[in-house]
Amino acid sequence: MFLETDGIVLRTSKSTNNDIFLTILTRKAGKIEVVANGAKSSRSPLSACSKPFVFGLFMINTSGKMMKLVSCTIHESNFRITESLEAFAYGSYIFEVCHHTTHKNVIEPEHYTLIVEIADILSKQTRDYKLLQLAYLVKLSKFTGHMPNLTDKCMKCGETLDDYVFAVEEGGLIHRHCAGDQNTSYKLNLTFIQILRYLLVKDIRVILKTKFHDKYINKLLPMMETYLMYHTEMSAINSKAFIEML
Repeated sequence: MFLETDGIVLRTSKSTNNDIFLTILTRKAGKIEVVANGAKSSRSPLSACSKPFVFGLFMINTSGKMMKLVSCTIHESNFRITESLEAFAYGSYIFEVCHHTTHKNVIEPEHYTLIVEIADILSKQTRDYKLLQLAYLVKLSKFTGHMPNLTDKCMKCGETLDDYVFAVEEGGLIHRHCAGDQNTSYKLNLTFIQILRYLLVKDIRVILKTKFHDKYINKLLPMMETYLMYHTEMSAINSKAFIEML
């Protein structure tokens, strides 16, 4: 049997022979893993499409234990991402987090569309890399089913909030006096909450046209990263070290 689907390459790994293993986020089949036989050779017709960030139409043989890439028509190679250290670092981070938080063969149209759009944005080398990273993490909380409580009601006692504490373990906003000693929590003001709500609902390109002070992004980024790592059980994000070196 054969599957023809649009998709984008999340990651690649080389074998001891000439083959390359690809993890592809697809429109029709969700996240899948395939082998591109002989793709390590520059003369292989599969070589050009066996690279991270490539967006194309993939023809896949689904017979056998391991699916095999038969051919690919490249829509966008997104090669410019690799020409910028910043674009490559943030792209690697977002694609790694996407890989960790998606399940095999589960179709997620919104998440797929967002990843394709992010690759296009990165290929144009936007300067708002941190904002793009934060917006992705906030939207990812919705895709994974772990969207935090951002209402005006405390998650623990149900009363109207008169201060804002974001409790990671509790899953959102609670009163300061409701936060236990074991909670990882962040004290926020209303502006932070409004920014989170905005990032949840607005289109990614609209978000990148909006100006936010660095202090908001720099506080919300580690908070959302910690939140998602806790609720999705990610043990590490290896490409984070790449960003920290920039």
